[in-house]
Amino acid sequence: MTKGQVFTPEPIADRMVEKLFRKKEPEPTDRVLDPGCGTGIFIERILSWCERKEIEPPQIVGVELDTNLIDKARESVGGKDNVDLINCDFLLKDFERFDYIIGNPPYVPIEELDESEKEEFREKFETAVNRFDLSSLFFEKALGLLDTNGRLVFISPEKYEYTLTTSPLRELMAKYRIKEIHHLDEDTFEGLVTYPAIITIDGREKTTIRRRDGKTVRAELPPDGSRWISKINGFGNWIESEIVLDDISKRISCGVATGRDKIFVKDQNEIPDAIKKYARPTISGKELTEKGANASQFMIVPYDEKGDLLSKNDLDSFLNWASTYKDELSSRHCVIEDGKEWYSFHEDPPLQDILSPKILCKDVTNEPEFWMDEGGAIIPRHSVYYIVPKDTDILPALLKYLNSEKAQKWLTAHCQRAANDFIRLQSNVLKQLPVPNDIQKGTIDE
Repeated sequence: MTKGQVFTPEPIADRMVEKLFRKKEPEPTDRVLDPGCGTGIFIERILSWCERKEIEPPQIVGVELDTNLIDKARESVGGKDNVDLINCDFLLKDFERFDYIIGNPPYVPIEELDESEKEEFREKFETAVNRFDLSSLFFEKALGLLDTNGRLVFISPEKYEYTLTTSPLRELMAKYRIKEIHHLDEDTFEGLVTYPAIITIDGREKTTIRRRDGKTVRAELPPDGSRWISKINGFGNWIESEIVLDDISKRISCGVATGRDKIFVKDQNEIPDAIKKYARPTISGKELTEKGANASQFMIVPYDEKGDLLSKNDLDSFLNWASTYKDELSSRHCVIEDGKEWYSFHEDPPLQDILSPKILCKDVTNEPEFWMDEGGAIIPRHSVYYIVPKDTDILPALLKYLNSEKAQKWLTAHCQRAANDFIRLQSNVLKQLPVPNDIQKGTIDE
């Protein structure tokens, strides 16, 4: 595996070639593109497919930036009259249009790009927004090269179906019409959990979704860039309501990020008497269990109840204790890049909201479940989300609703997938959860 590239297993490549040519066999004059062709696996499987069908293969163009990989491709499929291998950056070179495009776009996150690359890509690509990665740009460039009646088959992590960053890509894809999205097993690529999906684009009114649970559904995907995940899961917005969770909440957020839990989070017997006044009970996602929300540790908090960092004059005993860790705390990004005090948290905690009666849930879970912190004393850590209603009197009714079958089905359908088919709860999804209109009265219809 080179930077951003995961090599496609031969059986998956064969399946993708079948999708590429299903009911649409290529002519010898047709042009096929494999951007980021690597060692040439797709080209090799296209030639094999044509040989089995006893038809003359189309004209194939393979593009690869890595010289070592394209040398291997030349050893494998080079020297054939109908195959042209080009050593260049696919994203930055101009090409003519193609009848067929097949590939496995490299996944290179924005953190692996230098500033000049980011700037150039943002100027050239509509999908280069927020924390983009190169696979989105490959999609955009390839779709721009696809002939009017052409077909594209790509394999890629399914994240483009639901992340905010890929909203422009979803909007772009919808213009081309999506024939099929085929979700593969999470461990299709040995040693990696990628949740891959094969997408086929060529102009159907509705999209066929082949899900990992074996079910097949037909869906009309939204054209505006909004998330596809609820449509893919075969779930409509059937909770009748005029309000969402955000409307009745003061805050819905991820828990506190200290930037060094191993320093700021301690067992009770590890806390010196001199700094116990700064200690508050804290809870992680693992401590939310069937037995309840049981905080077993404490967070050393150098902030007042409004969430303002205390001055050094108010922190004599705390600073004496923390100075042992000063070098490590000073090495954090929030100190070096953001100019925060060395003893501060990575993010300033909004304690005026956190220290309120609230509802808690895990950030990653096999199914949504919610717990109440009725006293408001617990500080949730970064693996916990918390919901603070505007009116704390509705907490019992809200908790009952959040743990209801309706709410859990909605969340399961709309949340991103994590490893082992767990779901990832996020504040932007929780905020959009429809809630019963009468919840503000502290009741819910059964």
